Amino acid sequence: MIKESLQEALESNRGVLSELDTDKFEKLRLFLNSLIAYNEHTNLVARAEASTLIERHVLDSLTLLPIIRRFMPENGPEPAGLVDVGAGGGFPGVILALSLPEIKVSLVEATAKKCRFLEQASDLLKLDHPMSVINGRAEELGTLGDYRGTFDLATARAVGTTALVSELLVPLLKVGGYALLQKTKSQLDQEMNEAEKRLKQMGAAVEEMVNIEPGNDETERVVLVLKKHKQTPEGYPRPWSRIKRD
Repeated sequence: MIKESLQEALESNRGVLSELDTDKFEKLRLFLNSLIAYNEHTNLVARAEASTLIERHVLDSLTLLPIIRRFMPENGPEPAGLVDVGAGGGFPGVILALSLPEIKVSLVEATAKKCRFLEQASDLLKLDHPMSVINGRAEELGTLGDYRGTFDLATARAVGTTALVSELLVPLLKVGGYALLQKTKSQLDQEMNEAEKRLKQMGAAVEEMVNIEPGNDETERVVLVLKKHKQTPEGYPRPWSRIKRD
């Protein structure tokens, strides 16, 4: 029944999934099928019905593709590196990895059970650049030499306010790198004053705000593109208790 309902949902959305060729479409089917099965015993997403997964999570993740293509660095000896913080069930990180096989995606997740699922997903998808799964917290990784200032692109979905997410992502970026924050317009109206202060402290600024076509719920969505202009000062990111409090 799961496979049938998933296949039905995929086929009914094939038009809006036209970004994916046959191979990527099949990888998406395999990933969602494994997520639905894993979600039966470990909470990866609140609702794992096939249609909800596609409409609420997959399509939302795919809105980042044209933006990433615009802001990713030119072809170099190494693939562009993207870090997805709070990867959870794999949105948007896994969807971006299977859609853009030319990039190397690292998935940061604090919950070990979710990391085990993400590792299984990496094995299942057999990507040219296998996803790296990091069981840790971004505010700690951002202080470590192996991760600080090492990524070209960064994403986070449903993690917190614009200021909070910015403090988690910007330290992980190289100078000249970009963070992509998925937000609603109403959230930005409330959050931008504080966020701009935080960004200035960390050597970053708003590069662009990209409007996204409203989904079925008609919520006005945007992707806030942040650019890192200089090295983030020592002391950022701060411990989680300080970030959360401010």
